[in-house]
Amino acid sequence: MDRSVTGDSAARGLVAVMLLLLTIVAPCESLMASTDGEALESLRNMTYPSDWTRSRQAPLAGGVYEEPAAPGSASKIVIRLSDSPAVGTIGDQTMAALVTVTDPGGSGVFFDLYLARQRENDWVIVDHTHLGDRIRVNRIEIERGLVRLDLTVHGPHDGISCPTERKSSHYGLRDGRLVKVNETEQKPPNPLEGPAWAWQHTVRNDGTRTAPTESGHYTLHLGPEGQLSIRADCNRAGGRYEVEGSRLTLSVTHSTMAACPPESLDRQFLADVAAVSAWRLEGGSLRMDLTGGGVMVLTVVSR
Repeated sequence: MDRSVTGDSAARGLVAVMLLLLTIVAPCESLMASTDGEALESLRNMTYPSDWTRSRQAPLAGGVYEEPAAPGSASKIVIRLSDSPAVGTIGDQTMAALVTVTDPGGSGVFFDLYLARQRENDWVIVDHTHLGDRIRVNRIEIERGLVRLDLTVHGPHDGISCPTERKSSHYGLRDGRLVKVNETEQKPPNPLEGPAWAWQHTVRNDGTRTAPTESGHYTLHLGPEGQLSIRADCNRAGGRYEVEGSRLTLSVTHSTMAACPPESLDRQFLADVAAVSAWRLEGGSLRMDLTGGGVMVLTVVSR
């Protein structure tokens, strides 16, 4: 009898302790959720630099931004913020790493990594870089001052819509730029990979010179794993590239088909891209030789 009473008392005491702990912990958990929610809300409603929009800006509202793929077009460019960002410390600053997913109204779906720095009660974009077309981002985190991505990418025999190869990539901050700091396979650095290149002009062997009015509307991005992303004025395209020494092959596998304005050079740009056979860097410019004669000249897009 005494033991039963003692057991009941112990049980009531244990319940009381648990209730006390819940009372103490709950406010802390609520505060943490509120803080994270405020950060996420800010990141879902700010303007991101974008290589996909005509203004090169994507003002997200509720994590989404839309605009016509071309003036008067029914197709839309849709940019969405993916799942919750990773927040951590890089250097001595609080940073958020997050991914946007861009559907430019065609067959591709493009992923971009952004790094944002906390500034008092706000966030400011530090830099961004392309990750690839129709990949999967399984996890993103900040650890030991680096952004770590767990990705599913295209293997050598995968179809463009069916990536199967799991890999881990790390990005660091160097001189204010996001750079990839590890490779699954050790290979020499590729100076073409990373920045977006804007078309300045093409000069052919007969002296004919073609130059766009807005060079920023005609860009190439050579990303990791041979991924090629292209902006051809009001259209977006993608495919694969191969570099072997000074030889360069750009293979366009898909493109949107929006009707650009009559003065557009989208078709000429894509035709020149498909004719590239070699490359070299001269004075900060990328010069690409064309099959049949001629050279395309591009420069890094300033952000």
